[in-house]
Amino acid sequence: MTHVMRQRLKLVALLGLLSAPLPLAWAMLSAQVGIPEGRVANGALLPKVKPLTDWSLDYLVTESATDNVTESATGNATDSAVSAKEAPGMPPLAARGADEQRFWLSWPEPNQPQLAAAQAERWWRLHRALGKEAPRLGRLVVAEKAFVHPQVPGEQRALGRWPAPNDTTSAPHQLRLIDPHGQVVVAYGPEITPQAVMKDVRRLLKRNPVAPR
Repeated sequence: MTHVMRQRLKLVALLGLLSAPLPLAWAMLSAQVGIPEGRVANGALLPKVKPLTDWSLDYLVTESATDNVTESATGNATDSAVSAKEAPGMPPLAARGADEQRFWLSWPEPNQPQLAAAQAERWWRLHRALGKEAPRLGRLVVAEKAFVHPQVPGEQRALGRWPAPNDTTSAPHQLRLIDPHGQVVVAYGPEITPQAVMKDVRRLLKRNPVAPR
């Protein structure tokens, strides 16, 4: 073997060693191996938003509402009428500074009735898809003055202003994931999908098991 050939073989081997970490890094990123959970959240992690305990909301109770989110629903959520009387209700424990071991999805109701109903049903379906873990998640929808969509099962309602982020440079939030202490842990923009939110919810539930009683 000539000196030139040996030098070429050394160069090929060196290039192979230098390029080896790249495929490995891509594989780790794809499999989410060795990467902190917070780095792969599908929204803005720990946004600058005041906790749920500081939201100025009037919580409501609707007589037609039910807490059984896992029940079979063959019809569309928009078929339910909002004819029931709305009365003052107790806020979630998380809004009172108590640890209820339950996370919350919260969003502002859109002004358009059809869009508001579609959004409420979207998060209801996500909630039911949790199966036996469904009791560990609540849904809180906020309207400024009055609701324009029919209430779906298990939906907690409140009237008031949807709190804006404390950071003026942040994009508007369309959905927030709140921990059992009332802290907003993830905020989502308008492009978020139920599948992406479900991944974050399942990840949080897995990493925060219910404490034995």
